[in-house]
Formats: sequence, C-alpha cells, structure tokens
Amino acid sequence: MASEDGADDPEATSEHAPAEPAPLSLFDFGDPPPASPDSPPSQSSSQVDEAPVLSDLSVPAADEPVADELPVPPAPSPLDEPIVDEAPVGNLLDGIVGQPAAVDRLQAALVSPLPAYLFVGPAGAGLRGAACRFAGELLAARSATPERERRLALAEQHPDLLVFDRVGAAMTAEQAREAVRAAAAAPVAGDQKVIVLCDVDRAALSAPILLKSVEEPPPSCVFVLIAEEVNRSMETLASRCARVDFESLGDTDLQALLVAEGIEPGRASFAAAAAGGSIDRARLLASDDDAAVRIETWRGLRGTLNGTASAAMAAVDAALEAAEQAAAPLEARHEAERAAADEQAELYGTNVGRSSLDERHRRELRRVRTDEITMGLAVLASQIRDESGNGSLRAESAAGQLDAIGDAAEALRFNANQRLALSCLFIRLGHLGG
Repeated sequence: MASEDGADDPEATSEHAPAEPAPLSLFDFGDPPPASPDSPPSQSSSQVDEAPVLSDLSVPAADEPVADELPVPPAPSPLDEPIVDEAPVGNLLDGIVGQPAAVDRLQAALVSPLPAYLFVGPAGAGLRGAACRFAGELLAARSATPERERRLALAEQHPDLLVFDRVGAAMTAEQAREAVRAAAAAPVAGDQKVIVLCDVDRAALSAPILLKSVEEPPPSCVFVLIAEEVNRSMETLASRCARVDFESLGDTDLQALLVAEGIEPGRASFAAAAAGGSIDRARLLASDDDAAVRIETWRGLRGTLNGTASAAMAAVDAALEAAEQAAAPLEARHEAERAAADEQAELYGTNVGRSSLDERHRRELRRVRTDEITMGLAVLASQIRDESGNGSLRAESAAGQLDAIGDAAEALRFNANQRLALSCLFIRLGHLGG
C-alpha cells in the first residue's frame, strides 16, 4: 500500500517477497523497504491512517524489541462490507405483482428519472410497496453497493428513503413543511434521495405547500406521490408529476401470489375472493383460521336487528369483536417485522426507519380493522341483493338498506369513528326491516 508521501508499495519492492505471496489482510503492510540515505524517515505504524488489525500481526521473536503500545484498530463498520451469505435480491421491480404496465413504465424511468412521479390506484394494490421498490432501484443505480441499497429500501430502513404518512384523516401542513425541508437537505449516504408522500389525495390544505418542491426539487431528490384518485384539491400537484396507474388486483393474481408464498390452494382461493383486491388483506385472510367464522357472524347480524338501540349496540359489539380478531394475525406479523428491523439495524448500522415503522404499524392496525368492517359490509350487501333477487326482500327495502351500507362505508373511508358509524347503520337497517 502506498503511503501518502508517495513511497513505493513495500510489497512491490521487497527483495524477500515470495514468488506467490499469501493473501494479505486489508491492514497487512508486509516488510518495510530498506532504508536509503536520501529517503526521509519512514512512517511508524502508529502514524499510518489505517491501523493494523491485531490478529494479522506476526508474533515477534524473543530477541526482537516489542513496541510499548500497539495501536488500537478502528471498529469495523457493517456499511463497509457487503453481506456475502445472502442471496441477491435482484431487480426489486420484478416483485411488483399484477401490474405489468406499471412495471414497464418504472423500468424505463430508471434510465433517466424525472423529478416526481404519481402512483394512482386503489388501496391494497401495493402502491406503497411499489414506491419503495422503485426507490430501491433508483438508489441502487447510483451506488457501488446496489444490494445494500435494495435491501435497506425494501425494509424502509434506507437513510435516503423518506416515507411520509398522513397523521389522522389528512396530511397536515406541518408534515408537508417537513417534507419540503427534507427535500432541500443533502442525501445522507449517497448522491440520491427519494421522498415518498402517501395519501396525497387527502392533502387538500397541504398540497400548495408541496407544490414548489415537487415542481422544482433539487437535482439529488426524486418525489414519489401516492393517491387512490386524483381529486380537485390535488389537480395542480398531479400535473407536475409523471403519472403511473395501478389496477385493482384480480382474484387470479392474488391466488397465484398466495400459492407462490406457500399457501394451500383452497385457502388461497378463499382469501383471494374475500380480499377485495388487496394484497395485504389476502395475506392476512390466508393466515387467519377464523376468517370464515367471522363472515358467518356478519351474515347473522341483520336477523338480530329489530329497530331498538339495544339490538343495534349488540350488533355493533359483535362486529367490532370480529374486527379485533381479524387484527391478531397482523399483530403477529408486526412483531416479526420489528425483530427484522432490529436485525437490519444491527447488520447495516442504521435504524432510521424504526419510528416510521411503528407509526405504520399503528396505521395498519386501524386499516385492517376498517377493512374487516368493510368486508362485513360487503357481506351484508351481498346478502341483501340475494334476498331481493329471490323475492324474500322488497326492492324498496333493499334499496334503502344498500344506501345505508353505502353511507357507512363512505364514512369509514374518511376515518369516522367506527362504533358511531356502525351504530347509525344498524339502527337504520333495523328500521328498514333488518
């Protein structure tokens, strides 16, 4: 290794080097070259920038002087060494399920990325996961350690991948300002940063704050915005982005995904059919032995309604208990994700995503409870249509009950109190003939 003052490599000039030298460690300097009268004094080992690893030093002979103090080697950083015992993750975009058109567009975008992208599609179609996978490929394309970038991005642990989730019903103005500040800051680990903004269709008040940064971000920053739809409040913001559309996943795609993940075909078929196009929902239902029982619970609720508040409250309690049972598999998965995040932090020396992971878990728990209630409402609606079709329920009563279910589903979509929304629904259903 050449020293900073330009001295030749000792391994190249030593007359005593063997013809086929054994591999040297990173900090093995070999024998020093013979001193020359005209050459300056050589650096001592304590002056070399990279300290020798103690295990690589040979034991001195008995007649050799021993240094008074050996230099302490620096602690090795896990960021400096690739993990060699893990299989390569490959192109992350290949893991996006059931979205061939979107994948083709994102793959082409890697060649010359634009400042901002807008992912538009239904909840459960995997937009957030697709955004992180796209970010991982963007970060890997400009890195000497692409596997590390991909793994950290996939785990949402990368210091240059910032995911902003809404708090409450909509993204707040303070969250928007925080995203703007983050965009202006330099990347932490490389020369590229990706900022993901979730649910921007619920950012009516904060969209103007984001507009300037999304329109003209620093060259080192790429925005990825996620929305279920493009509404009037975000039309200007959307016009500054390259739009990528995602479709609701069909039962066939979901079933194939579950079977590929090791789920038994019959269970995979049931979970795909009941998931409403949602990847996360399908996975949870496939791991939930009580899902079919809860569906039967929902089917029996209308028969208990008689127009009284007490009957409605009993039905509400049963529905919310079913939602809590549905959250149990997710809570188990969250525990595994927290353990994996801690392992990633120890492995790569970064834990920047832990707070956002905890926030995401809280949001996902609420979402799975809402999804369970939404599935229950779909069960009730299907039941009402069947009864109307076979003549056991009058068309006028069926129409009124379907309207009540639609109102409850819309209220839940905008984070209404679940108990209150269900109470109103079951009282209305009871008065309409339950």
